[in-house]
Amino acid sequence: MTQTSHSTFEPQELALLQRCYAGVSIQRRLLGDADEANRLAAQIFQLYRDGVRDETELRARLSGRMPQAH
Repeated sequence: MTQTSHSTFEPQELALLQRCYAGVSIQRRLLGDADEANRLAAQIFQLYRDGVRDETELRARLSGRMPQAH
């Protein structure tokens, strides 16, 4: 997967990010909380932009099982 710019993603990249979002939002029970859902989406995009490309690692970081690098 290749990111073509800082704000453009390939379809397969978006699919990966959507899977992560769906899984973590269910885990966090965010289905009715728009503010938290928006924060989660922002976290996912930021981690991806920071170079976290592995789906398992993304989910682990978002679940608090791995420290997030800043």
